Amino acid sequence: MSNLRQTGYRERGFTLIEVMVALAILAVVAVAASRASSAYLLSVDRLRTRTLAHFVAQNVAADVQMQQTSITGTQNKQLSEQGRDWQATIRAADSVSPALKAVTIEVAPIDNGQLGSVASTLNILIMNDQQAIGMLNLPQQATP
Repeated sequence: MSNLRQTGYRERGFTLIEVMVALAILAVVAVAASRASSAYLLSVDRLRTRTLAHFVAQNVAADVQMQQTSITGTQNKQLSEQGRDWQATIRAADSVSPALKAVTIEVAPIDNGQLGSVASTLNILIMNDQQAIGMLNLPQQATP
């Protein structure tokens, strides 16, 4: 080995400090990538929940529109749809026209028996039964 040093050839390699710096950089990148992927997965889960909740709200709206009974006040329904449990809150209020009723449907997931935050809100207008009957009985105009 002394013969190699005399000719000017030196063995090259990484020092311990260089290896430690490289590992520290790798650790920082790994933690950042882990947090980014975790945030992405959480975002996808929230989007999936909101999409499914909107489907549930549309189903509730179709059910409300098919009912022949008048809706008043606030009603809560617990549903099992889309492979999950949901709570739908249906609020009916008067609208600008007496023939129409404004209905707001809010859907929240139920996970492990705990009610989550509202994931979807849908507003619809339905015919007010008494007013609709009155509107259908309009007097006929005489034809000349």
